[in-house]
Amino acid sequence: MSKENDLFNFKNTPNIRNVEKVTSNAIDINNPKISIITAYYNASKYINETAASIFKQTFPYFEWIIVNDGSTEKNTDIILNDLKKLDNRIRIINIDNHGQAYARYLAAKESKSDIVLFLDADDMIDNTLLECGYFTLLTNKAATWAYCNIAAFGRKEYLWNPVFDSEVEKNTNLVSINSFIRKEKFLEIEEYSKLPKEVHEDYFLWLSFIKKGYYPVRMNYYGFWYRIHDDNRLSSINVSEEKSKTAESYIEKARNEINEEVTAIQYPRENNNSMEYPYTFGFDKTLGKDSKHILFLVPWLVFGGADNFNLNLAKGLKKRGYKITIILTEPSEYVLRSAFEEYADEIFDLTTFLNEEDWAAFIHYIIYSRKIDLCFQSNSMYGYHIIPWLKHKFPKIPFVDFLHAEQWEWRNGGYPRDSIAISNFLDTTYVCSKNLENILYNDMNKIIKNTRVIYIGIDSEYFNPNIVEDNLSEKYKERKVILFPCRLAYIKRPILMLNILNKLKDIYEDILVIVVGDGPAYNDMIEYVNKHRLDKYIEFVGYHKDIRPYYKIADVTLICSLSEGISLTTYESLSMGVPVVSSDVGGQKEVINDGVGAIVKNYQSRKFDEYNFNYSEEEINEYVKVINEILQSKNNVKEKCRERIISKFSSIDMTNKLIDDFDELIKKGSSIDSKYLNNIEFAERFLVNFTEKEQIQRNKKKLYEIIDQKNVDIELRNKNITDLESKISMLNQEIDKKSLELVSIKGSRSYKISKKISDILHK
Repeated sequence: MSKENDLFNFKNTPNIRNVEKVTSNAIDINNPKISIITAYYNASKYINETAASIFKQTFPYFEWIIVNDGSTEKNTDIILNDLKKLDNRIRIINIDNHGQAYARYLAAKESKSDIVLFLDADDMIDNTLLECGYFTLLTNKAATWAYCNIAAFGRKEYLWNPVFDSEVEKNTNLVSINSFIRKEKFLEIEEYSKLPKEVHEDYFLWLSFIKKGYYPVRMNYYGFWYRIHDDNRLSSINVSEEKSKTAESYIEKARNEINEEVTAIQYPRENNNSMEYPYTFGFDKTLGKDSKHILFLVPWLVFGGADNFNLNLAKGLKKRGYKITIILTEPSEYVLRSAFEEYADEIFDLTTFLNEEDWAAFIHYIIYSRKIDLCFQSNSMYGYHIIPWLKHKFPKIPFVDFLHAEQWEWRNGGYPRDSIAISNFLDTTYVCSKNLENILYNDMNKIIKNTRVIYIGIDSEYFNPNIVEDNLSEKYKERKVILFPCRLAYIKRPILMLNILNKLKDIYEDILVIVVGDGPAYNDMIEYVNKHRLDKYIEFVGYHKDIRPYYKIADVTLICSLSEGISLTTYESLSMGVPVVSSDVGGQKEVINDGVGAIVKNYQSRKFDEYNFNYSEEEINEYVKVINEILQSKNNVKEKCRERIISKFSSIDMTNKLIDDFDELIKKGSSIDSKYLNNIEFAERFLVNFTEKEQIQRNKKKLYEIIDQKNVDIELRNKNITDLESKISMLNQEIDKKSLELVSIKGSRSYKISKKISDILHK
């Protein structure tokens, strides 16, 4: 099972509510943008779940054509007519049983849109799939069809993310029929409607498209949910040997007629065309508005302090009646996506279905169509560079950002620097600590206006030692446990932690560091552990979604990072009653006082050198000293730690303060001085320059990766040549040895006698 499988929540199917009436006559059913086509045959058990996933689509401009393909269930008419009553976008076509290919082709001819999506009656689709599919084909006009990754569920669970390759496709089908297809191109394949039921009609279609030189676009996210069960339609077909041969002949004929390779568009794309200027789609459809709606512009949904804060914020907003749209601007794993899906109404990862030059148009469309009330920006570089342009388009909407850390080590100031660069277009900048606020004013020369400190905080009810099952105490009862929970990045200084451990082991034979997390520094850590024989004093347990059981048995949590805002680990640890020893970075000392831990002076320069492992003995000794003091302390530290969080750093209090601010901003509207909105050319160029620069950087990185791989290949080839030469040399030596032995044998008396006997026999 892949890591991706482990991160994906298969229980979170699109069917999250019952079938109910969801549309009104206000939607123009005569001009749909997409025609969903379902061939229905004895699917009463599942059709309502399929319908639920369709009705909850974020893009309502569709029709749903259900072809009753001679279903033999007695209640078929009742089921389909009841569905039709629920939604005026549904059309029913009744025919005798001809098979799925015929039913789909007939429905496509009857459809009112230019794009068709085939969806079986037992499958489901993610709530954003129609919207993503529509804009994927809209922005890739030469592509014939678009497909997405598949989440299989039911009797079996797995993820399928096939990368299209026409040469591979000739031998095995990679693409599901549940794809967005341009109707005009589909109807060209007239033979499709005449296929025998036994033929794999989807495979035949893709081969027919490839033959014509047509190519697809792959949307790189899991938008289609394929149900696995024993009683699906195809499995019930009893195919004779003769029919099977006939079916294969159709496929073989289609294969043999393909003369050229077809290349697909794959996301995320590395080599986009340069962006000339930001544009808008001109798609003027708007959705109904029944509550306040906020847009999150964030890079990804992964495991980190900023992401957890955003999750708590989303949870609080949902509780207060907000609708939430999340737009992601960096490729992301599914680490926290399922958690966000519980509170967000929709999530769009732009890297999975759009060219970067089209992102601005899509974000503009989202703000317009949803009638967004406020835009919240957090840690997205693209977000910072599009905000001036968006502000020109939507001057009355408040735009705010949240800064989580000082970032001198990255881009000479990172997100704080970006925030200051566009501060004239932001209604409020929120910061995670007073320390960061001071840095903005004193070190980065920010004009003192519209800045507010909001501590990130923690869910103290969740991080509560009294509710966590104690399943590790027995294992670690004889050890003094130091917890090191973080991503194993060099900025966290894991090698410094090992230096500290190397001295602590001389004081405590029973000391143990438990490392929770993984990352790029892992191999260097293992090398250090082996060199200094620390294996009995350290345990690597990898990434854990729920770290609370480890806090439960920890005596101290150690943070020795070069950069933090206020570490999420600090909040979690204190809430679980565990004191924290931390480097003096960011706003750590705003949370950690003498009663709940210790702050250690940072001996390395602020102009960070995270790969310099020559740490000061003074710094190492200081960590050892304060950890020792905490381990020796008899005071009731645990209660003090938890009281510190509950009294001043509860996430509920923090998010409520932030949401109260949002409410006030939405009520008042944006207060940005109109003089900053006179130069649209600057805003356009600001975004274009960034986009082009990012494309150059990615292409440069890709080139370096290719060069590195070529160098690796050359080294491997040279090694193979060296090995081969060595083998040849050994063989030559062996041959020489055997030759000498042969000469010796030929000179012997027994050999001469044997030779004479052999000659006589041959005569």
